[in-house]
Formats: sequence, C-alpha cells, structure tokens
Amino acid sequence: MHKKTIVWDVARTLAKLEELVEPGVIGFYHSVEITEVIGVQGKVVTNFLTLAVAEPLESSSEDDGKPVFLNKKRPRLLGTDFKIGIVRYRLSLRTFLEKIAEFGSSGQWRPNGAPIQTGTLIAVPPQFVPSDGNDHHPWNGVLKNNFFEGAHVLELFDTTKTHLRFLFEDSRKLTNLAQIVNNYLPMKVDGISDRLGNIIIQLPVTVVSTAVLCLPEADHSVTVTWHPDVPPRGVRISAEIWQDSTVTSFDSAVADAGIAKLQLNSPNGGARTLVWDEKRHILLSATPPLDFMTSFSLSMSVVPFGTEPGYRKFLLADSTGKERMQLLELIPPAEPTQIIGNVVDAPREPWVSQRVFGESVTSLKARKEFVQYGIDEATKQHTTKKDGLPKEYSKGEDMKLEGISRKYVKRLTALEDLWWLMKEHGTEGVWLWDPFLNAEDVLHTLFFCPHNKVPLRALTAGKAAPEFTQQLNIANCSSEQARQRLARERARQERQEQAAQLEAAKGNCHGLQLEFRIREGGAGWGFHDRFIIFPRAQGSALAWSLGTSINSFGDEHHILQKVSHGEPIAQAFQDLWGQLEGADYLIWKTSTNEEEKQ
Repeated sequence: MHKKTIVWDVARTLAKLEELVEPGVIGFYHSVEITEVIGVQGKVVTNFLTLAVAEPLESSSEDDGKPVFLNKKRPRLLGTDFKIGIVRYRLSLRTFLEKIAEFGSSGQWRPNGAPIQTGTLIAVPPQFVPSDGNDHHPWNGVLKNNFFEGAHVLELFDTTKTHLRFLFEDSRKLTNLAQIVNNYLPMKVDGISDRLGNIIIQLPVTVVSTAVLCLPEADHSVTVTWHPDVPPRGVRISAEIWQDSTVTSFDSAVADAGIAKLQLNSPNGGARTLVWDEKRHILLSATPPLDFMTSFSLSMSVVPFGTEPGYRKFLLADSTGKERMQLLELIPPAEPTQIIGNVVDAPREPWVSQRVFGESVTSLKARKEFVQYGIDEATKQHTTKKDGLPKEYSKGEDMKLEGISRKYVKRLTALEDLWWLMKEHGTEGVWLWDPFLNAEDVLHTLFFCPHNKVPLRALTAGKAAPEFTQQLNIANCSSEQARQRLARERARQERQEQAAQLEAAKGNCHGLQLEFRIREGGAGWGFHDRFIIFPRAQGSALAWSLGTSINSFGDEHHILQKVSHGEPIAQAFQDLWGQLEGADYLIWKTSTNEEEKQ
C-alpha cells in the first residue's frame, strides 16, 4: 500500500488565514461575503461552487449569515432534476474563521448553519492569482474584482466530485450551468470546471499599490505606494522576462517605498514583477508580463476631393438564377508608414516569433498529431510488419505479401496509425464520424480498439460512392418520384447488407460494446467532415481530423491532424447522435446477450 504524504491540512489553512487577515498584513478585513451556486433537489441542497471573499465591510449581527437568493426563479439544469440557485450572505470575519475550524473538527461544511451536500473536501496549499494582463487567467473568470495587485486564494478542494460527475460526463450540462450562472453573476464557471464543488476563499491585497513604468536608463521601474494606515516596510521587488521558454533577463532590488529601478535590457518591457514581504514571507503583488509602447506607426493618405472609392463590379446569380450586380469596395494601397518614437533593437526578431514550426514535425508525427499519407513513403518505416503487413494482421491467418497490391499495404499501414490512437487515447471510448462509413470500415477500425467494454460509436450518412450515384441517376425511371422511391429502397437494402456483413464477421464480440448508426431523411443534420473522437469524463475530449473517409484512408494524399479544441466537436457528435435514437437509424449494435457473455 502506498503511503500518502500530507503536505497541507485544515489546521494549516486556518493558521494561514489567521496570519493573512491580521490588520495591515495584506489588507483590512471585517467580514466575508459568501456566494454559493447550489443545486436543489427537493430538500437536498448540493454545493456546485462557493466563493468566500474577505472584505473591509462590517457585518451587522442581524444580517450575519442571512441568505438572499440572487435569482428569484431557479431554472432547471438541462437534462437533470437540479434547480440552480445562487445565494449570497455575509459573515463576520471571526464567524467565518470559526466555520473553518468547525469544518476541521467535524468534516462538515455548514457556513450558515443550513446543511449542504459536498464531495470530499480536502484543504490544499494556498495560491496567489495575479490580475489579467494580455492573456486572461481562468481564475479571474470566477474571483471577484481581481483587477489590481492580485489575491491570495485558499481552497477546500472537492477531490471526488461525487455529486457533480454528470457535468463532466456530458459537457453540455456544464455549458448550460455556466449560462445560468452568468445571467446573474459575472462568473465563467465552465472556464475553471476543475474547481466545481470547491470552497474558494479569496483575500485581495489592498495594503500596497504598485505601478510599473519604463525608464530609459533602467528599462524598468516599480513604484511602491502603501496604504495610509500601514507604515512602509521592506519588500523585495523582482522581475524576470521569459521568452521562448528561456529566462532572458532578471533583476531584483530591496525597497520600502518610492521607486525601485531594475535593469532588464528590455525597454519594451515583457517582465513579470513580484513584490515580496521579506520579514513575513508573504507575496504582496504579482503582475502578468507587461509590455511598454516605445513607438507607434502613423500612415496618412490623401483622397482628392470628389474622388469616389474604388469598387469592383461583377454579376452573380441569386437563388432564383437571376443575375444581380455586386459592388465590392476596394481597400486602397497602404501608404508609406512613419514611425513615431524609438524603435528598440531586437536582433532575435523577427526570427523567433516567426519560427516556421512550433514543434518538430517528427515529434508531431510520432504522436500521430500530424501525419501525411499518399506522398510520405516514410509512413511504412514506423510499422512492425510480418510479410509487409501491419503486426495486427499477422495474428490472424497466415498472409503472404505475394499478390497483395502496394496500395493495400499502404492503406493498412495508415490504418495502423488509427489503431495506435485508439490504444493510446481510447480508454473511455472511441467515436467515429464519417459520412461514407460502412461495415467494412467499422471492421477495419473500431473492432481494433483494444480497450475492454468501452463505448464505441460509429456514425455515417450512408453516402454512396460517386459511381453508384451516377448509375442511379441514369436508371430507367419514369419520374423523379420513382427515382426517389428506388433510392429509398436501395438505402434500406444497403443498411440490411451492412448489418448482415457485421453480423457475419462479428466473431465472439469479446469486450466489444459497439453501435453503428446512420443519419437518414430529415433527422439531425447533414455532415461532411470526418473525425475520430476520444471522449473524456473529465477534461476536454480529444479529436483528430481524418482528412478523408475511412474507405480511402491512406490511398491518396491526405492529412491526419489533431484538432486544437476537441470538446466542441464531441458535443456536436453527441447532439447529432442523440437525435438518431431508435430502430430507424440503427444499422447494427452488439446485443445485450453478447455483452452479458463478456
């Protein structure tokens, strides 16, 4: 049995709070404003998220802990019986600290005395969250008014998410929760979903104010101004510049007030600055990287009086076939630009910022995040083959390379990349989305997923090959209605043939939990792109664009490429899949009896 090392606990959280809320250390706090996002099921109340913010306001004894609903009407969360409530109340600082102590002794979180259901809450080490800079910090989508020096954040972390797992299993519910909350609060809970179920304690720093400026002789200056009720004390001010995953500059100075000058060899800025209380060992300020403007470009163009803008005119047929004149206003050529100010010499640029590849193509290829087929003969080199075929095929009947076309070997080699992806990422399921998908394709792909009893889904539009469509169009039909009837009959026959092929080839279905659906008629919506998707119960789904349909995978030039944002693609697949329930859209699935045998 592994022994866990406990690095933090409730007692240390309480001690840290006692230290931070001492007047003048980082602020002056008299009360804590508590905002709860709750789910109500009958008489059971579940904590979805709690934010407790230390503030200078006094809390009156009659209002201490008195809850107020910010939403009078509590909307129902999509696909659940939860009604979402948003509650706010205020506790005195001393009462709040007592509630933390009570939690430490009882393990129950009841800040206003009312029972609330939570997961397993564990105290975790504190953090410091700066305000936003050029990039948005996900924390600042939840914290209150973290615009200035930053805030210390302590948490009771829900490590099990017992009552909230459904939000991670179906991210559409998470999106709906975020929409409901955002109607009443400036919170973006979907951007920090890992904190759902947590108790978040925010302590804004208000004893000091810093201003970062650019000075020609020192590049960087930090002005420290203290709260009128706080005597200045010694702090260490440090700044560092990270560029291209490298520390390109660093400097620090000790000061109590006034200006600290730092030499960073970067008049344009780009440094992250920290203000550290040397005596108390407490962070008082942190900034994101800040850039300074040392120059700007100015361009002017003179348009003679009476001159009309240039337009491109051309004809374009509308939906009725009638041609209409189109006018497109043209953008005039750019005039020479005048630079105002000082241009800072940057010998590394533009070469670093315009680096051709963000990462080695070889590394991307090894992870199957970018692979070319059709022109890349090297794809053969990474496979382990017997008689020229991928290793998975060597486990079946004895197959010889003689008589097997080079095209077929290339196709199997390409499919091996999909098998690798399923082995690597398919631990929670694999969804295949391809408008031309057929039984043969399913056998060549999802049947090779090695993970036991994970949900495998295949979705097709039943599109026929072009040559079949041509034969159908020239069929001896007396009318368009007859042609459509023939097409429907042919589609029904195709479905039966697909099902029969899978039924005949299925084998023992050991560990196989597969369903194959078709989009037909007016159900759902048409689709064209091809994806392989790996759903995740927690975190974002992964998705790869196939570049071509499975039936031609590896044949001609196409690109298998990882998609940056897999979760929206998984949501779209799930939405369409949900609209194709029932026998009308089912081609084949492993039967209940087969699943029970497994």
